[in-house]
Amino acid sequence: MRLGAGGWILAGSVVLISQGALGASLSASLKNFYAEYEVVKECQEEAQVSAADVEAAKGAIAKIEAYYLQRDASIDKERLLKQAVADKNDGIRIATRNSNSDLKYFCRVSLKELLDKAEEVGPSGTAR
Repeated sequence: MRLGAGGWILAGSVVLISQGALGASLSASLKNFYAEYEVVKECQEEAQVSAADVEAAKGAIAKIEAYYLQRDASIDKERLLKQAVADKNDGIRIATRNSNSDLKYFCRVSLKELLDKAEEVGPSGTAR
């Protein structure tokens, strides 16, 4: 009987740990998509993407954000947005460090990542 009760307690602990890991994973993923969006906005300033591309990215990040927040409402958006700006700055610095690097390619990849994920989550922000 004690083994059974201990087994239940252990199983409950595993579920709690799994939920915590899932929340951290969702936050990290959303932060990465925020960073991609920040890159696209920066790329417009650098004349690497069009205003239409930025509008498409804006719609995409809204869908992505809704999807992640629906899955975990406790995600701290403001903290993730601040981290995303720092990540964007690091990413652009790395992408442009080498004189042979192509910022336009980096911009296009970021835009594609956003649009692909938005298509994956669908129009209502729920994964298909």
